[in-house]
Amino acid sequence: MTNELTVAEMVFNKNSQSMTDSRRIAQYFGKEHYNVVRDIESLDCSAEFRALNFEGGSYLDAQNQARPMYELTRDGCFRLVMGYTGQKAADIKEKYINAFNQMERMI
Repeated sequence: MTNELTVAEMVFNKNSQSMTDSRRIAQYFGKEHYNVVRDIESLDCSAEFRALNFEGGSYLDAQNQARPMYELTRDGCFRLVMGYTGQKAADIKEKYINAFNQMERMI
């Protein structure tokens, strides 16, 4: 996978909510998109959590074929990424923990 994204480039605003999508996650982690879609579809989470944090959709690939994709909330993204391994996953998990700890200190 080429054209790596930064963490900041993974996020976009949709209706005043921070979101990402399965294509950006695949690009960031250097994974094939269909594997990220599979990972999302095989997550062991409640139907309520899935409905609130994973929105199915599609995009057109290079051959103009509709392919499945997902838009994910912050919570959906981190639910997915918590199962990933490797340096990029470790970095994201550490940043999430640090942000949580910083918020806790402010409270």
